[in-house]
Amino acid sequence: PEGHPIVVAESNSAPGRPHLTIYGHYDVQPPDPVDLWESPPFVPAVRDGHLYARGAADNKGNHMAAVKAVEHLIASGGLPVNVRFVLEGEEEVNGVSLPHFLREHAALMKTDAVLLWDGGFDELLRPTIFTGLRGLLYIELHATGPAVDLHSGLFGGIAPNPINTLARIVGELKDREGRITIPGYYDNVRPPGEEELERWRQEDERFAAEAMRMSGARVLEGEPGFLNYERNTTRPTLDANGIVGGFVGEGQKTVIPSKATAKISMRLVPDQDWKAILASIESYVQTLTTPGVRVEVKLLSGTPPVVCTADSPAAMALRAGLKEAFGKETVLARMGASIPVAVDFQEALGAPIVISGIEQADAAIHSPNEHLQVDQYHRGIEALIRFICRFGEPAQ
Repeated sequence: PEGHPIVVAESNSAPGRPHLTIYGHYDVQPPDPVDLWESPPFVPAVRDGHLYARGAADNKGNHMAAVKAVEHLIASGGLPVNVRFVLEGEEEVNGVSLPHFLREHAALMKTDAVLLWDGGFDELLRPTIFTGLRGLLYIELHATGPAVDLHSGLFGGIAPNPINTLARIVGELKDREGRITIPGYYDNVRPPGEEELERWRQEDERFAAEAMRMSGARVLEGEPGFLNYERNTTRPTLDANGIVGGFVGEGQKTVIPSKATAKISMRLVPDQDWKAILASIESYVQTLTTPGVRVEVKLLSGTPPVVCTADSPAAMALRAGLKEAFGKETVLARMGASIPVAVDFQEALGAPIVISGIEQADAAIHSPNEHLQVDQYHRGIEALIRFICRFGEPAQ
């Protein structure tokens, strides 16, 4: 399929040693709104020990640390393992090029472990390995009413209004308590284990305080009956990302719009099937619309959730490397976000995946003034050097 190039670089200089695949992505989120940046988003700037630029953390800073670690090992006598870099340009849009590439070339991509170096540290700046990712279902709701925009005086009170209808539909997708109302949405949700829950209970108050600090929210909202951390990582969500329609310029224009669009993202958890949920949404919105407004559901992307182990040889080697470089124990956590190709690596290559990274929790990824602590970058290089060396040690 057409798409952005996939970059693959490989060294097979360590025969008989493990093969490590390191994943990253070179695409970034749009910088909008640009006027909120304190420096141009694509001109890197160092201020107060932080590197500011779009992609500084997600994912170019992360991945550059991996490149420099491998470069150092080559210059210092050679790699103790065989290394393959796989770099894509469609992570932020859930593209199909890399999944297709992995399926087509699985026989040539055999590996003993895959490092998805696209994560970061927790709110206390502790190194973190993620044992799970939420999936993602992203849709658009297209509402169509009159054939053209209408005068709100001449047609107000008799013409259907797509924005009014669409806003009501979006609001009805969750109740006032934060529960998602789509039929069957929670049917197959796999709960976390008691060991995880106990660990989260001990840290939930701190987690909530940090979440409020970083977000600037006055209070946290969400599905009742669950820990804040649980809601953020192992419970499914639904969020309106934007609504567009009618007149949104300066001043006033008395118009009833003919069309309106809403963008909706849903984070899914283990055992949820995004295709089944999509089918349920398609039926459900038809029960919520008004007679004069036609609503269509457009699928933009669907990604399954991922669960992975933290005790594979690669994961254990990385835990040790991170501790040695940063002087802190590595935390095991779930990630509320998604890495679309994680499941493709699992299914196509059949090797253990390890998910981690060095960006700090307040790096403002996807937001204005994205930044990476320079010290995190340098220590990250050291951690990766130590990890690769440990991963290459013969099994005892």
